[in-house]
Formats: sequence, structure tokens, C-alpha cells
Amino acid sequence: MKIDYLGHSEFIVTIENSKWEEIKIMSDAWLSNYAFGDMMQRNPMIKLDYSKFEDLDAIFISHAHVDHFDPYTFIELYKNLKNRPTLLIPNTISYLTPLLDKYLPGQRYIILESKNEIDIRGIKIYPLVYDNTYITNEDDVMTVWICNDKEIVYTEVDTLPSDTVEAQNVLFWLFTRRKFESVLYLSTRNELEWNLWMLDQPTMKERENFVNNYIETREWEIAWQYEKFDYQDYDFKDITRIKNFMRIYIGQGIVYPRKINSEIWQIKVLPLNELVKLEKKIAKNYWRTDFLMDFFEAWKSYNIDKWNFKFMWDSDFISEIDFDGRKPDRTLEIFRVFKWLPLNNEKRDFDTQEKIILDILNNRFLAYYLWNTENNLKNVLLKNKDYIVKINYWFSDNYTVKYYHFGFNSFNFIELNENPSDTYNEDYFANDIEDFYNWKQELYSNFLHKLEKAKAYRLWNVMWVNFLNNDLIYKKMELHFERALEWKTVDDYVLSFYK
Repeated sequence: MKIDYLGHSEFIVTIENSKWEEIKIMSDAWLSNYAFGDMMQRNPMIKLDYSKFEDLDAIFISHAHVDHFDPYTFIELYKNLKNRPTLLIPNTISYLTPLLDKYLPGQRYIILESKNEIDIRGIKIYPLVYDNTYITNEDDVMTVWICNDKEIVYTEVDTLPSDTVEAQNVLFWLFTRRKFESVLYLSTRNELEWNLWMLDQPTMKERENFVNNYIETREWEIAWQYEKFDYQDYDFKDITRIKNFMRIYIGQGIVYPRKINSEIWQIKVLPLNELVKLEKKIAKNYWRTDFLMDFFEAWKSYNIDKWNFKFMWDSDFISEIDFDGRKPDRTLEIFRVFKWLPLNNEKRDFDTQEKIILDILNNRFLAYYLWNTENNLKNVLLKNKDYIVKINYWFSDNYTVKYYHFGFNSFNFIELNENPSDTYNEDYFANDIEDFYNWKQELYSNFLHKLEKAKAYRLWNVMWVNFLNNDLIYKKMELHFERALEWKTVDDYVLSFYK
């Protein structure tokens, strides 16, 4: 089995079927230079040599985040590959398939259903969506096992297996249902949020404290991944005890655009090499020293042989590589300072904006938070009696403030004629909410503009909740399929926001 690691979460596995034919399956499709959601850059940026990139059998798409489901990459592959690979689409994002029909006419795809194994030319594909015990913004993520009779690779993508006996034992069962000679677990880590939050610490001392607190949290999380197997109350099956088991880390392929600042990306809270050292140390404390743990480097080709791997060469189908190889450096005295402005500071139509905002508040916000057991709006009202959202409507050089109220005496959010106490729970610019609704922003676009400190962000977060906002995600992807079809670049789209 061979793994060509393309950077971030993307890789290609080459694995033989029973006829000794090499089957190539790519996991996720983000080869663009930038991510149009969080407005960040891919690291490394790569270009493919399509004269050497022809025999791809399938592309597995894990979920609908733009660093995995990228219309620009789909259009590029569609136009350049003579033998188009089959797209493997999770049923959790099957609402997007009309876009594939429209913009990739004739493209073959298969809808994957969790726990329903399929066969691609003699290679088994086992997809799984975890039954999470809590709500995350990764609830649509499908993970996947790819195997023949001797080798198996699993990618968890952007999610972690649930800490339930059922989920842990499914992992163990899939890795042991055959006597695999190689058992490869690809574990993705992306600390982008925490890397950027480091920049928001006002002093170097506070940055140091932030890093120490983060690493302590990660140490506890890693320790639990081993400690839980020792609890007699739980019947967890320990995958690290499986013969020839390997855990390889990938990820951390999204950075601050180097065209904007060439040094910011070096400020990393926990690079992959440090993460591996940390986990090896913790694993040793729990007597887990008999399995291989390491990380892959981007654009490299690795041969997997039993319980080991060997770097062979740089992937020959990559024609261009833009990579900054400087070492991470947390001591760089670079900080972020945000102006209190909407990301798009332009005059908008008030009536249109208010209609959108009330629709979101009453038909998405209330529907979600009145029933959400983890972050329940009823419990907030029991303490505070009122829930008030402040919206700043921008008009040229001035803006108008309006407050929207919900309480036990309300059917819906309604506008307050006045807010005598000037207290509120959330605060936004109407332009940002309208842009989110029209998918010119998303959850992580606030990497470019700071939401008010110490306020709740329920309204911002609810617009990213899986399944509740399928229509908004559809509109976002449609916008970028249209741009890609017109040969417009994601580079121009993202970098324009920094201007």
C-alpha cells in the first residue's frame, strides 16, 4: 500500500486488489490555494501534472466544509482528467448532488450510507458517520476504511470517534475482522483556531500562558484516549494493541495567507512533530510503546509495509510546490488588532437586512436553541428573563442600532422600541449577518473580524449548524461552482477581503 500525502487532510491511497491491479482512491478534494470560507491559505500550495495524474479510480468526499468539498477543485479535475474518477458522496451531504449534476454533467457518483460497505474494483470501502453524544459543527462528517485482504487504512478526517463503547468497538472490529498485515490510522489535527487566538493575546506573557493552558488540555485529552481502556466499567476494545497498528498524524495545512504576512503562519500552538512527541510521552506512561506513531510530510510518497512506513520520493505527479519550510516560532512578536467594523463596510438596504435577520432569529435560532439540551435558551431565560440581540445597521458613515427581544412572554423575537438598560446578549453588524446568510461569509470568517469579546455567539453559530442550514450551504457551493466555471480564481475572491 502506498500513501501520497497531498497536504492538509488530502491523500491518495494506492492499494492492490486480488488481481494485482493498483486501485487509487483520493480522500477529499481541496487543491485550491485558498479556502473561501475561513479566508485562509493552503500550505503547501500545489499544482498537479495531469500527464502523470490519470489513473484515479475514486474520490471520497467526507463532508461539506470547503477544505474538503471545493468547487474549484472539482471543476479543475473534471476538465483535466480524461478518465473521470467516481465521486463517493456521504448521504449526509447528498442534498448537494444536484450541483454535481448541473456543473459536472455526466459525472458518476455513488451515495455512501453509513455502515453500508461498497466495492470499488475489488477494494472494500466501509463508511461510518459516528453517533455523537454532543453537537459539533462536524456532524455531517463521514469517516472511511479502505482495505483489501491484507492492508487497511482509516481516515477520521475532521472528527474524532465518539467515546462510546459502540463506537470504540466498531473501530476495533473493522481493524480486526481480517488478519491485516498493515493497519494504518490517519489522524487529522488542525489547530488553526488556536493558532489565531494566540495572536489575540495582548502580551507575550499572556500568549505563553495561553499555550501552556492549551497544551495541558491536549495532554488531558490524549491521556484519556489511553486511560479509558483501563476502566473496568467500560468494555472498550483497545485499537493500539492490534498487531501492526500505526497511528500517523496529518493536517495543519491551513495557514494565514503569506501574501498578507509571511511570518504569522510560523506562530503555531502545537506543530505535528511536537504533538507526536507529546503523545509518545503520554502513551509510554500507559505502557503503549509497541505501536508506531509518527507524522507525514506533504507532497511525499510513502510505502506502507506491515507495521512500518518508508519515505520513497516526492510525489511525481505534483509539478509545482509552494511551501515555506521555516520552523514554527511562537516567540515572534506579532499580534492582531481588529477594527470594530463589518467585514464588508458598505451601505445596504435596511428592509432587506431586517427581514433576513428576523427570519434567522425566528426560524433557525429559536428552533435550534429552544431544543438544544447542551446550550438551552430556556435556561438562559430562567436566569436573565430576557434574551436580546443587538444589530448595528450600517448607513454610510453612521449606523443605526436596533435591539431584538425574546422572552417567555414572546412568540418570536420582536424589536424593542428602546433598551433602557443597554444590556444585551449578542452584538453584530447587519452586513456580516446578511453576508453569512448569502454565503459570502461563514462560521470561521470571523478569523478576519472579531466578534465582541465576552458575548455569546449563538446567532453566528446557529447559521453553521449541520442539516438546519443545508439551503445556505447549497447557495454557497453554487456561488463558487459558478465562479469556477467562469475560470475565476479563489485567490482573487479570498485576497479581496484583506484589502
